[in-house]
Amino acid sequence: PKDSNFTAGFILIMITLIIILNFIKSREGRAVMAIRDNVIAAESVGINVTRYKLLAFSLSAALAGVAGVLYSHILFSLMATTKNFGYNMSIMILVFVVLGGIGSIRGSVISAIILTLLPELLRGLSNYRMLIYAIVLIAMMLFNWAPSARAFRERMVARLPFFKKKSAEKEV
Repeated sequence: PKDSNFTAGFILIMITLIIILNFIKSREGRAVMAIRDNVIAAESVGINVTRYKLLAFSLSAALAGVAGVLYSHILFSLMATTKNFGYNMSIMILVFVVLGGIGSIRGSVISAIILTLLPELLRGLSNYRMLIYAIVLIAMMLFNWAPSARAFRERMVARLPFFKKKSAEKEV
């Protein structure tokens, strides 16, 4: 059962990423991003703000519902109690998004992977586990928000072949 849960979770994550990435690159996704940046400007160029806000809210609610179904399947329960989903879990999800960069799918996924696996990897160091976790958390904050660290990170990412942007000549 644990292998099937992992497989189902992995497949759902991949489907979710495909849906989100396709949505962002679509006409509707560009309209939602225009509304996010400047509502008045988006409205002035003819974007129906209410329609696209409703679309974005509906899509996020549907994906949250799928995540909730998967989570309840793992817990074998449909009850949302503080034991299963408490304050710490809510804050942890918020930390994943903030550390990954709000609006950055890749950053949020990387942040979630690191911050989920780290406590499991440090389980043997019971006395120092939370200290090391806090140090890594602070290092991730500095690496994400310090201007010099951001420039360094962008240079490192630019070197990776699968993150290079296509040039204008190749697209024609």
